[in-house]
Amino acid sequence: MTGEHERADDPFIAEEARWADRYGLLFLLILLSLVLTAANTTWLKIAAVLVQGGVVLFAFLAARAGRRAWRVAVVLVPLAVILGIVGRFGDSRAAEAVAAAMNLVLPAAAIVVLGRRIVMEPFVSSRTIIGLLCVYLLIGMTFAATYITIAVVSGEPFFVQTDQAQPVDFTLATVGYGDLTAANPMPRMLAAIEGLTGQLYLVTVVAVAVSRVRTRRDRSPEG
Repeated sequence: MTGEHERADDPFIAEEARWADRYGLLFLLILLSLVLTAANTTWLKIAAVLVQGGVVLFAFLAARAGRRAWRVAVVLVPLAVILGIVGRFGDSRAAEAVAAAMNLVLPAAAIVVLGRRIVMEPFVSSRTIIGLLCVYLLIGMTFAATYITIAVVSGEPFFVQTDQAQPVDFTLATVGYGDLTAANPMPRMLAAIEGLTGQLYLVTVVAVAVSRVRTRRDRSPEG
């Protein structure tokens, strides 16, 4: 009992509880981050990095990450954001590679912490489904960041049709509206894996979770 009272009085726990399981707001933040990938100015690209960092930090809050994990996130996420912003101002390949790597690390970290929380859920609810959809969008962001990193590090055109690809071109399994195709075998294989991952995730993980959703009435004890 004492331990419970101590946790209830802990300001950190109380603040964390306010934002726990706010998957809906996290979903909107992820959508905003995706929209900003279409940014065509330096300042909007910086805003995209800031929003992506915010997505990760909020994912830690929504996932009720432990205090140790939260402390690590508070240190590493701002560092990743700073490196990403520095990369936006740099013209060298090294600076661009750093920015691309940060865009890869941030959504990947959010997937790990959010997925761990969802797996620990005692039952499936509509809130859980939204959390799973958040993971789905984050997987897409991670693949897109992977393609961008490959393009920057290799120094070669990623697509057959253009050598001046924009970040938004790397979404949707690198095919966009059907007018772009990856030039090299590795990106093509990754695009195929992304497509399969997305399909399998929706028809297995999300579909099974939806079939097991329990309403508030279902969770109430009989009588």
